[in-house]
Amino acid sequence: MGKLIDKAKAFLKSKSAKAQAFYDREEELRTKLTELEAQKSKIYAEYDPSKPFDPKKIDAIDEKIDEINKELAVLTVSMQSVSDYDPAELIKHIEAVKTEAADVIAEKHKAEAAARQAILDAKRTLLDAQAAHFRIVRDTNDYKADINDILRKLKKPIDDEVAKLRRQLQQVDREIYEQVGDGTAPLTAARSNQHFIDRLYKQKTDIGQKINELEVQVAEFGVAIPPLSNYRDANGKTIYFVHADEQQQAAENGVS
Repeated sequence: MGKLIDKAKAFLKSKSAKAQAFYDREEELRTKLTELEAQKSKIYAEYDPSKPFDPKKIDAIDEKIDEINKELAVLTVSMQSVSDYDPAELIKHIEAVKTEAADVIAEKHKAEAAARQAILDAKRTLLDAQAAHFRIVRDTNDYKADINDILRKLKKPIDDEVAKLRRQLQQVDREIYEQVGDGTAPLTAARSNQHFIDRLYKQKTDIGQKINELEVQVAEFGVAIPPLSNYRDANGKTIYFVHADEQQQAAENGVS
């Protein structure tokens, strides 16, 4: 694997800075909550009915606990709209992986062409040349499988983002329907909520454009190096294999 592909693998193990900030803050709040509950339990454990009781300590702790719980509630709702990965960063890695993979595949094609030339130029090394070709095809297919596996992992968050955008698009369509009405009024009729309808249509266009931009990135990486059996002459005979008649001619007349 190349350096850019290794970077993509490392990126998959990371999360966006914003998402990580949410996780860090949640852990910090829950730690504080545990500490406050421990302080409250200590007051209960140390309660002595023979001594004056000061409820302000419990009130102060409860106030802090209430503040933390409110922030946790806001944090939990907000986290649902935060992606673990930045789509822009994902796209950068996808493009980098594809570029690096294309360079590697280009080298594979050169090697494949060299192997075919070796077969044509030297039939005496036929078996070695065929083996080299078969290895190249096999390695290329294995490499393609590895690349597409990496791309699937990189594209998963983008697929999720597209699904989220499609849900938003459906919601906007419902809102447009509710604003426009049942269709009995002509579309050209003046409406008091026209500015709101225009905004909804603009929002729908923007969401659709974003979906199209993301979907361009999720095409599978293809490789086309055919096996030797696919190379045939006008008579349908495989070119890079020695046939019985060729063997007979070589045995009787030598290799020309």
